[in-house]
This record gives sequence, structure tokens and C-alpha cells, in this order.
Amino acid sequence: MSKFIKLLTSAATVVCLGTAVEAKPLNVTWIAGNAALQTEHRIREGFAKYLDEKGIKDWNVTFLDSAGSAEKVANNIQDAVSRGSDFILVTVADLRASNSALAVAAEANIPVFTADSGWIPGAITDVTTNNWQMSSEVSLELVNRMRGKGNLVLLTADGLKPVRERSDTLRAIVKEYPDVKIIAEHDINLSNFYQDTMNAVQDISTRFGSEITAVWAPWDEPAQAAVTALAAAGLDKVPVSGMDGHQSALDAICKEDSMFIATGRQQFEVWGAKLAEYVERVGEKGESAESVKTADIVYFPAKLFTKADCQQSQ
Repeated sequence: MSKFIKLLTSAATVVCLGTAVEAKPLNVTWIAGNAALQTEHRIREGFAKYLDEKGIKDWNVTFLDSAGSAEKVANNIQDAVSRGSDFILVTVADLRASNSALAVAAEANIPVFTADSGWIPGAITDVTTNNWQMSSEVSLELVNRMRGKGNLVLLTADGLKPVRERSDTLRAIVKEYPDVKIIAEHDINLSNFYQDTMNAVQDISTRFGSEITAVWAPWDEPAQAAVTALAAAGLDKVPVSGMDGHQSALDAICKEDSMFIATGRQQFEVWGAKLAEYVERVGEKGESAESVKTADIVYFPAKLFTKADCQQSQ
């Protein structure tokens, strides 16, 4: 992990990317929905790579962590306005409490670009994965592994719009499989998602034991937590799916007799580069924020990854 990325783990970190004299210094406030997510790190790696490739070294980037709290996202946006930011970036966040804060940013003429947070008025544009497409492929892979019947455990995170899109897709698929029964659901606590998932799956394993046929998880880290909890309960043949496509998940899928059977590979680094491009075009090239916008939400496709893809990934 680069030094740049290591600096992102603190709740509020200021990074001065050099002192080049050609470019206009910009103050960018980056608000993370939850800085602990691997997704956040990969978005920022894409952002940093774009700046490096473009020779941009004088942007002042302040990072604020919302620790999985929608209310803290709103507070951080208001804080960013008070700081006199030139741009606000919001990543993997729940914006349902941020309408007023975004209105304040708009009134201050501060462009707000988001990633994987859903678009609401006040934001310019959101870059994200087509979650319906990704979930349809991953969820079908899991249902196929169940051979269209059995008891499914559903892990959700209803505070995140992308996750709601994924779980809605799974439910639509299950409607066509009457022999698939959702026997347990758990809404993951975003502030403590890994341990909360571990605890929930341990409890579900105790309640249902060998009746569990498969587990659907909304992203890779909960999937890996579920695998660990199931194995600890002696349930070492239960297929589990995730989404994100982090390297640790790909490695887990490729292990012999792995319970982690599928994920969706998202283009997080591309999102980060896109956010940097928006800031550059508006802040340094003089384009208007609305002119760089092509849609409220810009979708990037994800690719299904299963054991069949392991040889190609190595």
C-alpha cells in the first residue's frame, strides 16, 4: 500500500501533493462513507494514479471519514463548505440525510461529485457500478450452485443504495425459484461491518445449522466474514457469494474447496480517475461543472468472477 493511501486511514487527514507552480492549487475535501472499506482505498488509488500520470502535484486533499454514519456524511459536507473547499467528493456513502447539506454546498457554488452513493439534487454526478447487472450475474451463479432449491441466508446493508439495488435484484431472481427459501436475513451494521457479520452468521449457524444451503453477501468483506463464521460452526460446504472483486476475494475463490464461489469485479480505480478528471476539467481547465456531466449517474459494468476464471487471473 502506498504512503498516499496509508494516510487515508485517519479520520481527517490533509495531504499536500507537492508545490508545482504551473497549476492552480485546489482545495478538495474527500468525504468517505466508511474509510475502512477496501473499496475506498481502491477508489483513492485510482485518483492518485490519475494525478501522478497528469503531473498534478499541488492539490490539497482533505479526507474526512464518516464511519458508516449517514448523519456524519451530512455533517462532513457542511464542514467541507465551512472549510472553503473548491470541490467536495463523496464516496460510498448514504446521502439520505444530506439534502440540506448539499443545498448549502450548491449555494456556495462548490461542485459535489460522488461515487457509489446514488444521485440526489445538489450533487453533480455519481459514478458507480451497474449494480443490477452485477447482482444478476453473481446471484444467478449462487442460485445455480444451489441447483435452484434450498435455504438461503441473505445479508444486506439497507443503508447503502448500491446494496439495496443488489438485494432487490436477488429477490427478483428468487421469485422465479419457488424452491429457494430465504430463511434468515441480517441488516449489517456499517460502522462495524466485519465483526457484525461474523456475529450474525454465527447466530444463524447456531439456529439453522445444516439446513443452510447458501449465503448471499452484499460485498466481499461480509462474504469473507460469513465464510469464516460458517467454517467455525463446522459448516464447511456452504457456498457464499460476494461482490467487489478485491484481490483477497479472488484469491479466496481460487483456493481448493473454497466456500467463496463468486464475486463481481468492479472498476473502483476507474471511478477514482473519473473523479479526478472532473475536478481537473472544472478546476484547472475552466469548464463548468454541469458541462462535464453526461448523466446524473454514470454506470460502469462489473464482471463476474468464479473459479472458472482463476487460471486467467494468475
